Amino acid sequence: MSSSLFHRAVIGTMPYVPRPLIWRFSRRYIAGTHLQDACKTVEQVNAAGCTGTIDVLGEDSTSEEQVVAAVDLYLQTIREIHSASLDCGVSVKLSEMGLRFSVARCREAMLVLLAAAREHGLFVRIDMEDSSVTSPTLEIYRDFRTQFDNVGIVIQSCLRRSEQDVAELLASGPTDVRLCKGIYVEPEEIAFCDADEIRDSFSELLEQLFAGGARRVGIATHDPILVTRAEDLIGTMGVEKDRYEFQMLLGVAGTLRRKLVAKGHPLRVYVPFGELWYNYSIRRLRENPHIVGHIIKNLFTHH
Repeated sequence: MSSSLFHRAVIGTMPYVPRPLIWRFSRRYIAGTHLQDACKTVEQVNAAGCTGTIDVLGEDSTSEEQVVAAVDLYLQTIREIHSASLDCGVSVKLSEMGLRFSVARCREAMLVLLAAAREHGLFVRIDMEDSSVTSPTLEIYRDFRTQFDNVGIVIQSCLRRSEQDVAELLASGPTDVRLCKGIYVEPEEIAFCDADEIRDSFSELLEQLFAGGARRVGIATHDPILVTRAEDLIGTMGVEKDRYEFQMLLGVAGTLRRKLVAKGHPLRVYVPFGELWYNYSIRRLRENPHIVGHIIKNLFTHH
């Protein structure tokens, strides 16, 4: 059995593994279950010379009650970031705000969050989800960026449409983009499936964003090849530090992160927290089978 097939086989057993064991692995990548956990982690991130982005774990809300609860927790998060003087913003999934059952309700929820964040001087990143909601997500972003200058979007280099999406964003006004590879499994007709194709798309989109005058670009990757390409491009194009930042997940590529900070690159760390940590963990494992080796090691190592 190949390494990849073995990893996927192990991932298939994850739902049957006791939650405490999954948590032992996940604890490195998730700040905790409460807002205080996230704020404490951001303090540590700030002390290490990085900015932060707090994400309240959750997606695909199916009721008004879920949306209300999510909005309330985000408002608490915004207020706490401000009162604690943390160098941090927030990331929001529109499906958590009700996008899949009511676009109008989603817009209402985001209007509340964006206004509160602006009042407290915080930035809001609208996360990108699977391709079924790419168009409505971009549309909502385009509308809100005409009212708010503290909002950004995400573009995934795995999607074949992204070059056109970037061109349209750049042509229609100031834009703040986080560029990532993309973690959702998509059909080949709409997404690149080869790793090198996805890398090449990432590099081309990054150059397109810089050349097109994007206000700021979040270079979200742990891939050393893409990091090197990005550093070379920044140097060649003379991109100022206020126009870009590297972005990484909590608990991932710590050595690479420290090297980038030591070189003087701005870097932001994504800090997720919440009661729905299990769902997030299982999804991350399924999308990143190479992590399984770390899981196995964690499950059988005493700490």
